[in-house]
Amino acid sequence: MTSINNVIIVGRKPVFSYITACITLFNQGVDEIILRARGRSIANCVDTVEKLRQSFSPNITVKRISIWSEEFEVEGKKKYISYMEIRIEKEKNLKS
Repeated sequence: MTSINNVIIVGRKPVFSYITACITLFNQGVDEIILRARGRSIANCVDTVEKLRQSFSPNITVKRISIWSEEFEVEGKKKYISYMEIRIEKEKNLKS
């Protein structure tokens, strides 16, 4: 399932807010979640994934991590802002 509904933009809220959002999406049947962050929120994004995996759902795997930066101008000076995207998926329970 890939749509805009499986994207979580990580910002300044407490990490537990994003963990709750991930758990809710997985419970709704979403197989893959994309967490996106920029700048100082990148640490929150990483913390969200790690705490989710360690404390709540060990069967979650990181599918892909992407990083990039964008250049923009502020008052005639070039500035760069970093971005990160982490794709996680919940492993399906296979019954033999």
